This record gives sequence, C-alpha cells and structure tokens, in this order.
Amino acid sequence: MAIYLQLLLLAFSWLAAGQQYQGNTITNSLPSVPGSELAYWKITDKKNRNFTLINYFSNDGNGNRLTTSNVKRAVVVLHGLGRDPGTYMSNMLSALSQVPSGTGPTFKNTQIIAPYFPNGDDKNYGYPWNTSAPAGGYGSYSDALVWQGSGWASGENNQYPRLQIATSSYDVLDQIIKYFGNSTRYPNLNQVVVAGHSLGAQMTQRYAAVGNSLASSLPSKLRVTYWVGNPNSFVWLNSSRPIDTSSCSTYDDWRDGLSNYDPTYGATLVAKGDAAVLANYNSRSIAYARGLQDLGDDSSGCEPGTTGVNRNERFFNFINWFPPQCASASDAACDTIDYINTGHDAGAMFASQAGLARLFIDNLNGDYSRATDFYCPRQAVGDNPLPNATCTSIVPQPSGTYSGMTYAGCYTDQTPQSFKYMAYDNSSNSVEFCTYTCAKLGYSVAGMEYSSQCFCGNGLTAKASKIANQGCYSACAGNSSEVCGGSFRLSVWSNGTPTILAEPSAPATINDYAHQGCYLDNNPSRALTGTGYTSPSSMTLESCAAFCASYKYFGVEYSQECYCGNSIASGDTNTTATDCSMTCTGNSLQLCGAGNRLSLYARNETAVVASSSTSTVTSSPAGVSTTSAVTSTSVSCPASNGTTYTVAATGNQYLIECGIDHAGGDMSSPNPQNAPDFASCIAICDARSGCVDVSLSGTACYLKSSVGAAVSGNVYGAKLIVAASTASTSTSISTSSTGSSSSTAGPTSVSTTISASSSTSSSTTATSAAATPSAVSCPASNNTVYEATSGSQYIIECGIDHAGGDMSAPNPQNAVDLAACIAICDARSGCVDVSLSGTACYLKSVVGAAVSNNVYGARLVIAAAIIPTTTSVPATSTGSSSSTALTTSESTTISSSSISLPTSTSTIVSSSPSTTLSTTSTSAAATPSAVSCPASNNTVFIATSGNQYLIECGVDHSGGDMSSPNGQYASGLSSCIAQCDARAGCVDVSLSGSACYLKSSVGAAISNGVFGARLLSGASSSATSLTSSTASSITTSSSISTSLSVSTSSVPLTSSSESASSSSAIPTTLISSSSTPSITSSSSTDSSSSISSSLTSSTSVPTTLISTSTSTSTSASASATLISCPASNNTIYTAPATGNQYYIECGIDHAGGDMSSPNGQYAASLAACILQCDARSGCVDVSLSGSACYLKSTLGAAIKDGVLGARLVTSSTTSTAAQSTATTTV
Repeated sequence: MAIYLQLLLLAFSWLAAGQQYQGNTITNSLPSVPGSELAYWKITDKKNRNFTLINYFSNDGNGNRLTTSNVKRAVVVLHGLGRDPGTYMSNMLSALSQVPSGTGPTFKNTQIIAPYFPNGDDKNYGYPWNTSAPAGGYGSYSDALVWQGSGWASGENNQYPRLQIATSSYDVLDQIIKYFGNSTRYPNLNQVVVAGHSLGAQMTQRYAAVGNSLASSLPSKLRVTYWVGNPNSFVWLNSSRPIDTSSCSTYDDWRDGLSNYDPTYGATLVAKGDAAVLANYNSRSIAYARGLQDLGDDSSGCEPGTTGVNRNERFFNFINWFPPQCASASDAACDTIDYINTGHDAGAMFASQAGLARLFIDNLNGDYSRATDFYCPRQAVGDNPLPNATCTSIVPQPSGTYSGMTYAGCYTDQTPQSFKYMAYDNSSNSVEFCTYTCAKLGYSVAGMEYSSQCFCGNGLTAKASKIANQGCYSACAGNSSEVCGGSFRLSVWSNGTPTILAEPSAPATINDYAHQGCYLDNNPSRALTGTGYTSPSSMTLESCAAFCASYKYFGVEYSQECYCGNSIASGDTNTTATDCSMTCTGNSLQLCGAGNRLSLYARNETAVVASSSTSTVTSSPAGVSTTSAVTSTSVSCPASNGTTYTVAATGNQYLIECGIDHAGGDMSSPNPQNAPDFASCIAICDARSGCVDVSLSGTACYLKSSVGAAVSGNVYGAKLIVAASTASTSTSISTSSTGSSSSTAGPTSVSTTISASSSTSSSTTATSAAATPSAVSCPASNNTVYEATSGSQYIIECGIDHAGGDMSAPNPQNAVDLAACIAICDARSGCVDVSLSGTACYLKSVVGAAVSNNVYGARLVIAAAIIPTTTSVPATSTGSSSSTALTTSESTTISSSSISLPTSTSTIVSSSPSTTLSTTSTSAAATPSAVSCPASNNTVFIATSGNQYLIECGVDHSGGDMSSPNGQYASGLSSCIAQCDARAGCVDVSLSGSACYLKSSVGAAISNGVFGARLLSGASSSATSLTSSTASSITTSSSISTSLSVSTSSVPLTSSSESASSSSAIPTTLISSSSTPSITSSSSTDSSSSISSSLTSSTSVPTTLISTSTSTSTSASASATLISCPASNNTIYTAPATGNQYYIECGIDHAGGDMSSPNGQYAASLAACILQCDARSGCVDVSLSGSACYLKSTLGAAIKDGVLGARLVTSSTTSTAAQSTATTTV
C-alpha cells in the first residue's frame, strides 16, 4: 500500500509540474527556436473556464525539459509590438549562453518562458480561424487566448474566444508567477524576473504599477523583479506632467496615466487614487535598463509627448518625478538603474553585463545578493539608487559665467514660444555668442535651440517647462564642445533664476470692483452706456476702474477701450470666458476683453442690471476725438462676411471680414473715431488718405495704414482690395527674325504671334508672375510643391512661419489667397519665403527657423531663371548668332549669350516648311527636379552631375562638418545638394531652415528635424555639354544662359564643360513639340558646328527630346559573404538573384514598419538577412539584431541602436537612364 501511495504521489507531482503543458494544442505556424519548445499553458479564468496560452519553454541545453527541483530562477520575457516571442526566446537563450562560467546560472537551473499574446492580425498564423464564419468573432473556434490590438500590453481582457472574454493579460502573468511560486513544484526557486523591452517593457512597468499583490501566494524567500528596458513611454503615476498638456486632452488616460481606466484587472486599486497606485509601484523591485544610444520615439498619439520628446528624455523625466529607491541590496523593493551603451536593441540589452546580472545572476542562490548600478559616470542626479562606491562621477552640466549669465537648465519650447524674441539663427552660435548678444540687447535670459538658434528675453512664457538636462543634447553650431538645446528644447542661461511669466488673467478684484466675467458687447447695442475713453498704449484695469469710479460697472474691451455704466443693456450677456483673450495695452498680464467682448467688473458685487435702452458715450479724456457718422450703403456682419463692399462715392472696394482684426498699422489721431455702423466706419477710412483697413469694435472705428497679421477678435473688419484709381494695361509684341539676329519688345503679360520668312509659325505666351496661379489651399496642399507662373517651385507649408527675414516695404501686401501671395513673392527680387496671415502677405528674403503659428506658408525650393516662354522658331536659321531683347513694364532687359559646340561633335537638324515647333526655354542654372520633405523621403535624387543622393527627411548625421564656407544660404534641399555636389569631398548635407551644412563624412544618424541627403554613388561618366554659337539663348541680367545637350553614339562622351559664354549647367529638357524632329550626329574635325532644324509632322513627340544624362550603374559584389560592418557601411550591395540594390547602414535601425510573421527569423549574416528581404514581396528594409533578421515594409525614422541595417534603394524593376552612349532619334 505504501508503494502504491508513493507512486500515486509521484504521478500527481509529475502532473502538477506539467501543468504548463496541459493546455490544448493550438494549430499555429510559429517558428521553432533551438533550445526551446512550444508549450500550451492552461489558463483558468475567474469562472474556472480553461483556455490555452501558447508560449516557448527553454530546455536544459540537451533538448530535455528541466527538472523542476533543479530550477533556481525563472525568467518571463515579454515580446514587443511585433508579437514575436520566438525572437525574444532566442535572444534570451543567447544571453544566457554568454553568462561567465562559474557565476552560477546554467540552462539546467534557469527556466525561460516567452508567452505569446496574439491579436487579430495573427489569424491562421498564431491560432486557427474560419474565414467563412459570420462576422463578430465566430471565426475563432479554438480556446486560444487572443487580444485586440496591443491591448495585451495594458492589461485588457481577451477578445477571443468571443463568449469568454474575462481574462486580462495581467491575469495571465499572475498565474505564471504563482505557478513558479509553488514550492512543492519548484522547491529551490529563489527568483522570478518579469522582463520586457520596448512595448514589452511598457507592459512590465504598467503591470508593476497596477498588478495584484501576490505575497500571500508565494513563499517568503521568493523575490520578483521587474526588468524595464527602453519603454517608449511610462504610465505616469499622478496627473501632473513635466510638459504642458493643454494641447493633449487625453494626456492622463490609461496607458499614459491613470484616468479613464477601463480594464477590469486592477480597477479596485486604481479607484483608490494615484497615491495608492504609487505605493503599490514603490513596493516592487524595478530594474530600469536604459540604452544610452536609444534616442528614438514610436509614439502615435500626443500623450507620451507630455512626458518627453523621446524615450531618453521620458526616462530621465520619469525618474526625476518618481525617484527610484533602494534601502539595501537585500531590500525586496530595491530599485536599480543600469546604463548600457547601445540603442533600441533587445538582444544587446539582454546580453550586456548589466543585463546578465539582473536577468540571471542576482539572487540566484537565494542570498539576496544584487550587483550595484552599472555604468560610470552616472547621467543625472538621483539616478544611483544602489551606488557603486568606486563611481563618484556624474556627467557634468554646463558651467561657467558668460555675460553675467549662468546655466539655468533645459527648458521646453512649444506654442506659444518660450521666448518672444529670436536674435539670430546661424552657424556661429555658441553659449558665449548668444549670451553676449542677449546681454547687449538688454535681456537677462538667453536660450539656445537646435544648435544654431539664439533667443532672448527677461523671462520665459507660461508654458515653458524645465525638464531633465538630457532633453538638450545638440552641440552648438559654433562650438561643438557646448550644448545648444535640441529639437523644441532650449539650453537656458540666465542672470539669476529665470522667471516664468504668468499667463494673462482677469483678476478677481480691482479696487472696489469684482470681476463678473466676459460679456457680449454691441449685441445689438453698447453694453455700458455711460462715459468711456480709449488708450492705445497705457490701458490697465486699474486706470479704467479709477476713471469709472462714480459708476456701478466698468468694462474693458479690445485691449484699449474703457467703458462705464450703471446697467447692462439687454442682450449683452455673459459669454465664454475665453472670448476675452486680449491683453491690456498697459499691462500684458491683464485681460482686457476682445472685439465686441467686455471684461466686466461691478462695484461691491453689484448684481447685473439689464436696461432697455442705451446712450452714447458723453465724455472722454483729453486727446480722444470723435466724428459724426458718415451715412453709406448698408453692410452688416455676419451676413456680409466674405463679400466685396463698394463705396459708392469713390468706387473703392473692400473685403468684409467679420470677426477678423489685423495687428498693428494704427493710423495717427484722430483714431479711433466714432461710427454708428459698419458702413460708416468704412466710409471714414475711404475718406482718409493712406487708410487701407478698418476694425469696428462697438462704435469705435480703428483706421489702419497697413494690413498686419490676422487676429480673430470678434470685431467687424474690412480691408481695401481694389482702389478705383488702379489701372491695368495690355501691350502687344511684334517680332522680326532676319538672319543673324532678332529683337522683341513688350510687357510681361502679352499674347504674341511671331512671323518668320517661311510658312512656319507659332504662338508665344509670356505670363506675368503676378497673375493668380491655379488653386492652392490649406490643409489640402500641405507639403506639396506648387509651381508659380514663372516656373519657380514653392513647397507649401500649412501652419508654418519662418522667423525673421522680413523684406522692406511694401511689406506686408494684400493677397486674397495663398496663390496670390506666392505670386507677389515670385515677382519680387530676393523673395524666397511667404507667410499669409489672413490676407496679409509677408515677404521674406531668408528662411529662418520654422515656427508653428497657423499662417499659410510657402518657400522657394527651385528658382526658375526666366519665365517659361512658348516661342516660335524660324524654319531655317543660318546666322552665326541671335539675340532677343525683351522689354517689360519694369524696363527689364533680357539679352542673349552665345553657346558653342565642342569641336568633336557636329549636330545637324534639317528643316522642312509648314511645321509648328513649340520650345520651352529654361535656365541653364535650373536647379534639379523638385525634392521636398516628407514627400521625397527615402527616394534617390540625381544631381545635374549624375551623382545620386539618398533623401533623408528629418535625419542629420553627427560630425563631419566641412570647413568654411559652410552653413550657407540655400533656398531648398535641392539647392543645398547642388552646393555639396559642386564641392570636392562633400558626401552629406543637412538643411536647417535655409542654412545648408556640408559634410565630408557620414556620422551617426540623429533624428532631429533637418532635411538631409547623402551621397550614394558618383556618376561614372559626366554629362556631355554641347553648345553652339548658332543656338539662341535668352538670359537675364544674372547671366543665365541656355545650352543644348546631345548624347551620340558616334562621338565619345567627354567630361562636362561649359563655354566661356555659358554660366550654368544644362537643363535636362530643352525641346518639346507637336511634331518629331529627327536628330543625327556625326564626327567632325571642323572647329565650329552648326544646328539646323528639321521637323516632320508624321509622328508624335515625346516630352523630352534631347537630354544629356549619362551614367553607369555600379554594384557591390554579388557574393553574400562580402558584407561586413563597419567596413561596408554606406556602400551599395547588389542582391545576386534580382539585381536589387541595398544601402548598407551599420548600426542603423528604422522605427516601425515590421512585416507580418514570419519575421525575426534566423540569419547567419547581414547578406543572408538581405536575401530574405529580397525574396519577400514588399520588403524594403532589414535590421539584423544578433542572428534575428527583421523585415520591414516601410522606412521609419532612423535610430542608432547597434543593429546591422540595409535598405532597398534601387529595384531592378525600375527603369534606368544609365547608358554609356545613346543615339537620339525623335
């Protein structure tokens, strides 16, 4: 009997130990991982219903399951967003194999489990699904646990099986920990580690915060540690944030905060409040692991941005707000902070010295031993909860005194900007230069941002927040040993502690008056009908209260108007407080109403008394004048909004803008004047010389001599758009062509027919740059390229202004829309940028720092040398030269320059009559085809030399700055690339605003908002420049000439050259026609060449008839064994099977874009990883982490994190223009 009982107990013990294998076998396609097995864990819900969780279980190194009595440690590793537990099991097994021998951990005493949390994207891969089943979850027919989206990371309940959805992913973790905590099953288990990286780390940290206390279910000797590696965000443990939250209403929602908590798991704890959750979190042992090179951000919402701009900043802000603590190494709630010199790489983090200690070694034998914090120097104050006595250093913060200012910290810069004044943006920026500049201007605080920008003030605006110093990391453009802020981050230096300016408000009391709120005015009559006055420069609440001391009420309106009364007119009622948003002219911290809005105060809490009638203001302070009303045609708001109002007496036309005021431009006294209605106000303006804009606030009519930025202020506005005295003219052109020369005269807006001495004819239309182009609108046109009538191209930037650079008067000018504003810029020499605020079009000569402020913006990216012109060509041209002079209405003379062909080539184009030829003449200096961000991101741009550049929007590369001249002006990225292309040794560019930085090497990738491009390959042979003394060219005073370029098979290609008369490169498209000319070339020893035109109308004409592009395609060796890092970094690798070209990026990963399973599979080398991508449809990028090969379908932001990367740059299916020679027949 005793033997029977013994056997029975043994069988029961085996059954209990094997519970992790007692779930139902689920059909799946998860890959096998050497050193582990797929297991099916039985999970039980609160109603004792059984489900199955798929997971990987490690074996003992010999293919056998571990003996439970030998197990001292269990490591539960949580996968990331890609739901690839096999990869994490592989990485963890690899790390365990790297533990130094003799330290204790082995495959026999360390059990690793990698649970799988599938979602709806894993149908028929991670679990079976009936595709023909009705909607609503009926397709799930197994008992596999499945979650919706990434809800598994935040503790949500399962989605399938559809009728049994009460199991939280955190319930699963509870059951796994309690399973290992069964001392009968695992008698020698001392430590459990729940470990996660990336989204797995977010799951770990949130589980630690709201997880159930399991102490009563675990043996007292067992310790649980939560290893948190590089999470993209943290659950914040109170409702405050280090960064302003006003633009993110959901900032505190669960998963980023504790509000609107919707999981059933942990709901009782969360309902007790933030303090209870924080206490629960502080009772845990948290092992923070921070990759020092992980500066990325994978946020899809605004919430993480309220805690930091990227993962690095968020970590330091978090530990600053919730300091980790450790009483001693043996403390069950001891926290640690380890720094690891790698990026966002789980494998590298696991296998680091710190990772091995926390995951496998600490407390292995139950002695509560724990290694001290890893890495020296420490990075911030308070980041050393378990210090190493030998490490006493910390990364120093900036020190010293410059112009009386010392370092005050790293601050945020958001909307509104933290400083109101920008001193400059240039490549000489340094702490010394910026502080000196601000001090000389009389400011006490200086801020440096984004390497090159300097701001000044006597305080920072209300939304500025001091954050962890790690938020400021950009080296100063003028002194790389100093730090000058970062992206939307300011390194602040101050004479004393910088003041954070209060937000303007309406004080509760002023003298004997109490604030009543924001009231409507002029609805339909004046609210306060006593006396009043206006003060354009010194209005305060106190001065208005004193003025109205004999009245029950006073109110301030439109920043500068004071009104008094003993009652409130009927209809003028309390409205939304935020409507009163304008500050007082005499005190910027006080609110003084707005257009038709009163900040109302009542004496001794007087109740608001309504009146049935009103009277006009009867008195005013000295210097305030009034005029009688001018009767005019009826116009009203909002009925007339957007319409054109014509003043009968003059014919002048005004655009009605209900609710729109324009900043500045106030005319001298008498101003404002009294106007009983809107039409009268317009009439007052119309009668005053220089008045172009009005704002009617109540009966106060403000006259303005310029149209400033549009401000929404509830006033009635009207601006002059057509003055009756304005006239337009139209002039015709006549042209004669006789032999060697021709001349043309006329205005810039003409329609012309040109006759030649044959039956050939054509029409010419030259369009004025001031003509309104085709429609462009915001936000629909944002980030598109808009071509003006001149041919110049502008990138549309909805909501983006650029600091500084305002051109001289006339500026701003009136423009009815963005297209008209661009046209004004396009017609003005030196204009490279516009900002349209309302109808005020601001012209700029430089492109400064980008500022988000709701204007409509456009900046020049490609300048056309001349206005494209459709020109008639004589049937025969035999003269040796020709010139064309075009006289515009601005008396601009355009003359020609001659062009000659190389002596080695003769091109003959014969002529036939009765043919029409249309040519488009473009500048020889034409910038290459348009490139813009983000539209051109990750495309290859070919410069005029044939060199190829990879466009990298938002990516800079550290170091490598070339010597002066550098940081020069560029109108756009293509212009910046052209600077690099023309300078020997330049391989990389970064465009910051309009500052173009050239680099001689490609350093580590940094995601910081610049427009970048780097050289991929040089042209193997340059384009041949063919010019002819017989070719007609139109050039402006800037000496731009047009040259003709032909590649031929009979003439060897020569290096690019220009004749003395040509000043620019060759355009790629020279001729387009409705008929096809035939062009032939032959060798010639004659020192001169001639061109004649032969046109036939029998066939259609391609868009490009003559081009010069010649290049050869070079590839790396097809051998898959020849790629190595760092040796192959920034080279091109050609896949042998397809010919596809991949750009090698050692150490560079790209955020997001992970393809569906199978993914993260084994690859022996980077070449093998590339071949996996090359064989899979849609794959454009790979990241090799250890031996795990990740395939990606999109290219996200570049992240320096130690992986081996490669991305597709040229597909073999893409047609190439690279030919060594060509004969063109068109």
